[in-house]
Amino acid sequence: MRRLGVLLLTLLGLTTAVAAPAAADEPLLAATPPMGISWSRGWNQCPRIDDAKVRAAVDMLVSTGLKDAGYTYVNIAGCWALPTRAADGSLRPDTAKYPDLPGLIAYVHANGLKFGLYSGTGAQVCGRAMPGSRDHEEQDAQTFAAWGVDYLAYDTCGGENGVGAAAKKMSDALKSTGRPILLAMIDTMGNNYRQWEWAPGAGAHTWQLASDLPEPLTSVMQAVDKQPSLAGLTGPGGWSDPGYLNFSFLDPAPRRTQFSLWALLNAPLIPNESFPLDTIANRDVIAVDQDWSGTPGRKVRDLSDGEVWAKPMSDGSVAVLLLNRGSYARTIPFDLAESGVAAAPAYRVRDLWAGTELTSTGTLRASVPALSSVFFRAWPGQPSAADPLVTLGVQLPEGFLAGQPVDGTVTLTNDGDTPITDARYAITVPAGWQLDGDAQVDVPRVSPGSTVTREITLRPTAAPAAKLTVGASGGYTSALGTRTAAGSGEAPLVTAPPAGTTTYLSTRPWLYSENGSGPVERGTVANGRAMSIGGVGYQPNSGVGVHAPSVIRLYPGGACKTFSVQFGVDDVSSPQATVTFRVLGDGRELYATGIVRPGAKAQKLTVPVTGVRQLAIAVDDGGDGSAGEYADWISPSVTC
Repeated sequence: MRRLGVLLLTLLGLTTAVAAPAAADEPLLAATPPMGISWSRGWNQCPRIDDAKVRAAVDMLVSTGLKDAGYTYVNIAGCWALPTRAADGSLRPDTAKYPDLPGLIAYVHANGLKFGLYSGTGAQVCGRAMPGSRDHEEQDAQTFAAWGVDYLAYDTCGGENGVGAAAKKMSDALKSTGRPILLAMIDTMGNNYRQWEWAPGAGAHTWQLASDLPEPLTSVMQAVDKQPSLAGLTGPGGWSDPGYLNFSFLDPAPRRTQFSLWALLNAPLIPNESFPLDTIANRDVIAVDQDWSGTPGRKVRDLSDGEVWAKPMSDGSVAVLLLNRGSYARTIPFDLAESGVAAAPAYRVRDLWAGTELTSTGTLRASVPALSSVFFRAWPGQPSAADPLVTLGVQLPEGFLAGQPVDGTVTLTNDGDTPITDARYAITVPAGWQLDGDAQVDVPRVSPGSTVTREITLRPTAAPAAKLTVGASGGYTSALGTRTAAGSGEAPLVTAPPAGTTTYLSTRPWLYSENGSGPVERGTVANGRAMSIGGVGYQPNSGVGVHAPSVIRLYPGGACKTFSVQFGVDDVSSPQATVTFRVLGDGRELYATGIVRPGAKAQKLTVPVTGVRQLAIAVDDGGDGSAGEYADWISPSVTC
């Protein structure tokens, strides 16, 4: 079967500038994505912040080096003003918390930093904690300028229509003061104002693509999946903001992953509430964020729960994030040729979180734990000696059966341009499993560009857990000395659907999924849209939405008799879309269509699957490219 992994989006070419250029004698405000710290860019936590905490944060930025790393803005959110305006209509600081707000701002400036305040497009801000700036834009702008404010977080949470015009009114008012004040449009309550469509024209310097993001990485990624492509929407003078950087409860791995994604997207780096130095102080990652090559980073490969994100850099290098958003550890490889970086016999590679310098002949590879990532930057050429990129990986089946042995492999791969020698690693298996053969493996030599594979078989000795984890760790010798490597692989316990039932595949766990653009979606298509074929809409959760080329593998386990489905090209597709649908059982093609085009009614299909242990449903492009080719599997089910 034709390989379904494709390069989704080219990373070459410049995007259109999104902000009007500054006059020749004016510096461009927000020439790079703004950086700073904030306390609740909304309203709900702001009562905890006061003058003393802000001053302590200023001292922290200076003493830790965050200021020198680029964290310029110190922003406070709502609750800084009294609930009512003065008799002349002006905003009044809450002196219980900020006894001398202009003095606090002067303290920020004296330390070489900038100060930000919060307001909104409504008559009151979120939570009704203080007045918003509706009908007071000019007055408030003059007040902010007189105090020395440098940044205004402007919330659309007033709930009223016309937020674009309101933003433009405030932008004009800020400009009329003569003080450069950055205007950041936010949307705390998720009113779906689609800020990217109007905020650049309204004079904003940043704009949110999503409202408050929940902190678990899985929820953050679901929000990122639904965001628009940033091509043409971001650049010097105007930056798209994917959402808050909330780090309060995240473990280091997921918060570093989110920080890496924000850097790839050229997003503002303004962590909210919590400021973990082990994450936000990484200057290698900050450098990716602050570099504008003409295009933001994008997802270039979607392999089930493994993803590859890449961003071309202005110096000819490329930043690459190997992201595992799933629940199981996996090894993720990526061919640098797919990133658009210049061809070279060898590449300098830097692991941006480990801080190690490596070499590769063209492949980036890493064993990536669940809900984690590895962030590389690669340059064509090798200016100095460095260790080869070496990966110890464990590959297991996409699922295993209770009571059955499990076969897998452990691979030691040298993607560098110099050999490694005297490798020795140990294989570890969990309780309830026994490894055939010796758990210790010796590998005398691994040549550049080579892999040495050890086949393994595990046999159960007890009732299995829901997940099987196999690890490998050890050491080797490179030209620069003794080094270590470790990796792991995981597989879930799978079961067949119950006998005598009809089971909808949108509700079952999948062994594997691969998609041409974005993730495979349960119940929706094209980043959350309702499925529709030939003008007929379908209820949410009734099926699976994909983008060609796509494949989904499932496990009926030989227990089912038929597979039934309706299928067709979704109405959101390009008018030129051409796709084919296929059903495969244990690698054998059971059904295939000819070319299917948009506008055709959904077709019904029932295929015998007696004895089929692994079922795959695939959508291929029609041979003319896959741009805008969305397809739906409506109510796919197996009868057992």
